[in-house]
Amino acid sequence: MPDLSALRTALAEFHCAELDVAIGTDQRVAISGLTAGDTDPDSLALLAQDLLTGQRAAVDVERASPALCEPLTLIGPLRSANAGSATPLSIRFKEAAGTPFEGGQDLMFDIATPDFPAHLQVDYFTSDGDVIHLLPNPLEVSGRVEPGAVRRLGERGAGGRFWSIGPPYGHELIVVIASPAPLFPSPRPEAETAASYLPALKQALDSAAPTTVATARFLKTKAP
Repeated sequence: MPDLSALRTALAEFHCAELDVAIGTDQRVAISGLTAGDTDPDSLALLAQDLLTGQRAAVDVERASPALCEPLTLIGPLRSANAGSATPLSIRFKEAAGTPFEGGQDLMFDIATPDFPAHLQVDYFTSDGDVIHLLPNPLEVSGRVEPGAVRRLGERGAGGRFWSIGPPYGHELIVVIASPAPLFPSPRPEAETAASYLPALKQALDSAAPTTVATARFLKTKAP
């Protein structure tokens, strides 16, 4: 069985993609996932061939909106730092990886926090260029969390904000940033365009503490 570690490391460098590699039931190397960038399936197959001594991989990669590449590029170094952490920041869905969220379904997920007292900035980027700030929000003005904790977002009846999946449907993106101090002196408007938010986010990250980390997860939404 081939050693996939070098290929996994190389795939992690594609900041605008969420890619996985495995050995299929036919013993063939398979690369799957999705990309918001210009990652080409043929280039992924050639990369596998280079790193796996001649083996070409079966590639099944879906394309998300290119607009989602910009936030991923912005947090790229923070995601890399997080990946190397002993207690990484992570997003955990109840649904199995790749399971679509249907219209009308509640958006609920857990965030596992890093090993330092942190303030979370949780943003949901839609496929049509908007961003909804899930945390902080008007009902939860503080995103502060303890080290190594789990923070659940979107649970009905818990006293905080909850959300339901709606149009436009497609691939969307959740970004979570954990920083020692809040990124913004006051919460952003609950919803705004990504075009207006991303320059402000860049400015905030430029002055953030070096221990700041980030993670991101794509999710697929579809009509009920």
